[in-house]
Amino acid sequence: MSNHPMRLMIDTNVWLDNYCGWHEGSDSCRDLLKLARKRGYELYYPVHALKDVLYLIGIEYKRQVRGLTGTLTEAQAAAAQETALGCIRNLMELATAVGADGSDIWLAEKYLPIHHDFEDNLVLAACKRIKADYLITKDAKLIKNADVLAKTPAQMIALMEMNTL
Repeated sequence: MSNHPMRLMIDTNVWLDNYCGWHEGSDSCRDLLKLARKRGYELYYPVHALKDVLYLIGIEYKRQVRGLTGTLTEAQAAAAQETALGCIRNLMELATAVGADGSDIWLAEKYLPIHHDFEDNLVLAACKRIKADYLITKDAKLIKNADVLAKTPAQMIALMEMNTL
């Protein structure tokens, strides 16, 4: 076993579901993050994911308001954007950003014959950069094609609760 704390790379979809409680499986995302922090695991995110999380949370909250009220005022849109910014601030408090450079882009391109999603391949490159013990994602294709141990939030919780980690 390694001398460092367990390193978990958290994919964009897990962060999104953590902050959007109405999504299916959001409870397991929140539970995973709480349990991992309680156990002293190091949480990471690929820096490029911040823009996606910010954008998608803003869209999701605006959609929720429109669904409830039938409309979206400028004030409600601004509140949704501020909520998204708050989620990003929280994400940055919970986890460490993993930067990227040309070598990550090179590696992501090399992964294309195995996994055809360039953005996911950047996540895999970030995993390599920090020597992640696990990638946590809800993306079944990424789990199947990852060259790092990859689990869903629920699978990771089960491993943690069995005290195997």
